[in-house]
Amino acid sequence: MIEFGLGLVYGSFMEWWVHKKLFHELGKKKDSYFAFHLRDHHAKCLKNNFKHTNFSKRETLGLAFLAVIHSPIYLISPMFYASILSYALAFFILHNVGHRYPKWAKKYQSWHWKHHMVNPNKNWNVVLPLADKIMKTDK
Repeated sequence: MIEFGLGLVYGSFMEWWVHKKLFHELGKKKDSYFAFHLRDHHAKCLKNNFKHTNFSKRETLGLAFLAVIHSPIYLISPMFYASILSYALAFFILHNVGHRYPKWAKKYQSWHWKHHMVNPNKNWNVVLPLADKIMKTDK
């Protein structure tokens, strides 16, 4: 169970890094592969009061890519790898549900709602805001 818990901590930091560094820092460059995040996702969320119901192929492919590149971890720690996969699945579900039901997200994922509606430079986590708390990006 310790390995599973460590995998969740790792997942929180991976999510934080991908969201902050790739989607926002690299995403600011117009020619970046990650520009879609700000151009499409954030713009639509602002326009529609957090609601964004479009299915994201890039998000799904990105999660699959991360699952594949982390797969060698299975050989060392199947529980850690299962935790990473669980975190990815939780992200997929919670991110999509939250953006389809903004009132629910504001109540149960307030940190993610604040990321879109208050300050896009804070609250990088969607699933577990542990990394945001530790990195002090949670206000």
